[in-house]
Amino acid sequence: MELIHLVMDLVVPPVLLIFLLVILPPYLLYKFVNSIIKQFTMEDLTGKVVLITGASSGIGEHLAYEYAKKGARLSLVARREKKLQEVAEKARKFGSPDAIFICGDVSKSNDCKRFVEETVNHFGRCKCNKTFCSLGTATVRC
Repeated sequence: MELIHLVMDLVVPPVLLIFLLVILPPYLLYKFVNSIIKQFTMEDLTGKVVLITGASSGIGEHLAYEYAKKGARLSLVARREKKLQEVAEKARKFGSPDAIFICGDVSKSNDCKRFVEETVNHFGRCKCNKTFCSLGTATVRC
């Protein structure tokens, strides 16, 4: 046990110091430069299909407007049909070439399968592989 403590006292501090002085600064510089580059090179979303759940209010609604401004084709999903219709109309005014709304509940697996299938059937494809919802981001494979 004494040997382990001796090794920990003699080996770990210099290794940590070398890491902090040699490896960490270039890594942090790389992360900083990379974040700056990402801010100026935005992905072209024109014509891509984006499926947003919880789109009738809150974060989902504002995500729909932001993607509409970028020219994405939207599939909006929520439980309230009237509010969804209003969001879809407003998204079209913001610049979305096509916005559909589908009533569904993400807590039911059958509804989830249904609105993904309806989206693919309407748009004929699923090029954008992200689905945004109030619970987080999920990958959709089409």
